[in-house]
Amino acid sequence: MLKTKEDLKMSRKFVNIGYITKVNIDNLNSSENPGNMVVLKKVQDSRGNYFPYVSGQAMRYYLKETMNQLGMKITKLDKNGEYIIEAKSEGDERYTEILNNHPDLDLFGFMEAAKGSKKMALRRWSPVKVSPLISIFPWKGETDFLTRKKEGQEGGDLVKVEINTFNFMRGNIVMDFDAIGASVDEMSYEIKDVIDSEEKRSRIGYLVDAIKNIDGGAKKARLLDDLTPKLVVVTLQKAGTPIFLNSLDVDENGNVKIEYIREAIDEFSEIIEDYCIGIRSGIFSNEEEIKSSFDDVTSVNRALDRVKEWA
Repeated sequence: MLKTKEDLKMSRKFVNIGYITKVNIDNLNSSENPGNMVVLKKVQDSRGNYFPYVSGQAMRYYLKETMNQLGMKITKLDKNGEYIIEAKSEGDERYTEILNNHPDLDLFGFMEAAKGSKKMALRRWSPVKVSPLISIFPWKGETDFLTRKKEGQEGGDLVKVEINTFNFMRGNIVMDFDAIGASVDEMSYEIKDVIDSEEKRSRIGYLVDAIKNIDGGAKKARLLDDLTPKLVVVTLQKAGTPIFLNSLDVDENGNVKIEYIREAIDEFSEIIEDYCIGIRSGIFSNEEEIKSSFDDVTSVNRALDRVKEWA
């Protein structure tokens, strides 16, 4: 069924997931490596402090990788890094075929250039928006060492690896429920459903389960770490505003700054239709205060399962 602009004003549905995870010792997303140095990807603030981060591109890859582990079909790439598309038709029909046959491209978008033609590329906005994962505490300059052995060389070369240790990291994921399993006209914003509601719920379920069980990161062979959320704030919204990007924080004693979350929920009450908070036990110092400060607090996985109920 085609939705008009007037319908969209009344029926848009977005899910916003703000989350905090706690890392141990890792190098989740390496930067350029000059010589015998593995550089941790990080950004610098106005005070000169460096904060490790994991790019949005890497986070999307980790989610896709986890969905594949959980059983979802993921689009293969050819030797040139291009998607191997299972579609024979052209134009709008090809777009529909792609959405039907490639659930990961439905969720995360794609662009397919029209080779040898002046036609506009076939592209899809990503219904799932992912922020970079950024540390809450600055990097303290920690490093680890490894040895790279070479043929005919005794001992090998010593390599320094920058590491992020015992830090909290925060991120945000926003899902456009209306656009999942549907074609969206870039000019008119009209939405036309392509897949049935059961398949749509299945795809959302895979994505939610991937967030629960996210598995990814660089240097996993020797710096394996746990990226799963330790605190989530999940909201059903009328607009896709990432309201928790600047509202999740932890102090040096391991206390979540509850007042920031409460203020965000109050400030954006006009677009929030429902919410739930999930917390993992034994991570945050003020765990009991968090549970008593909000109406709906449960475990992380149960809070994320609320997204499936909203689908």
